[in-house]
Amino acid sequence: MSLPASADTLGLFCVSEARAGRLHSTISRHAAAVASRHASAGLVSPLGPDVREVLAGIGRRVGTAPRHQKAALSLEELRLLLPACGDGARGARDRALLLVGFASGLRRSELAALDLADVAERPEGLVLRIVRSKTDQSGRGRQVAVFRGLHRATCPVRVLAAWLVERGDWAGPLFPQLTMPGDAVTHKRLSGEAVSAVLKAAARRAGLDPSKYGGHSLRAGCATAAAANGASDLTIMGRTGHRSSGMVSRYVRHGTLFAIDALAGVL
Repeated sequence: MSLPASADTLGLFCVSEARAGRLHSTISRHAAAVASRHASAGLVSPLGPDVREVLAGIGRRVGTAPRHQKAALSLEELRLLLPACGDGARGARDRALLLVGFASGLRRSELAALDLADVAERPEGLVLRIVRSKTDQSGRGRQVAVFRGLHRATCPVRVLAAWLVERGDWAGPLFPQLTMPGDAVTHKRLSGEAVSAVLKAAARRAGLDPSKYGGHSLRAGCATAAAANGASDLTIMGRTGHRSSGMVSRYVRHGTLFAIDALAGVL
């Protein structure tokens, strides 16, 4: 789409995206990106009332709920997955990947992008430096605190330390690829899709249905468990990097569904 774009052009683009089967959330994100490009170029945004009405109509027609949403990984399921990762370097890496991913609430792309230099240990736990993320295209970066766990098997600091013994202290990806066969550590970075593959493989070995889980299951599981533990939306947003409580609510799933009984003592 060339700049500047008219409201009619953007509206027709949104309709075309809807006819192609795109999600309402995806279309809205694309429209917002066009508006952002115009703002960066000092141009008037075409995302005005007319286009917003088009988006609202698309939402009424196709719905706004996410389709094929993968399950949030629960704490109980995480505890099943960790020992199912196995032994050796691959088991150590996969356990650290899953546990740090769950505890940090990072996107799978952010998790895969971590370098060894992005991790600092503190008395309270770990500090992860996120250089760039989906909502931070300018590269300002942010830091995420990961606290020590109460139990050795589920302590992110201890589990990551065990992986680093296998990995070594060379500069590069925190979670690199391993050779097949042999499980020798390479200097090649895991992809975001590989994070999902590790989760699905561990689920299969643990006797769970791997089709239920995806790359966002760790992130959604973090938000859901935090909500069930009484964390506020603001606290969860500080962990996950979401910019609005509305976005957090998409990940919290059912964490607070039974937190308060409006009919307590009535029935």
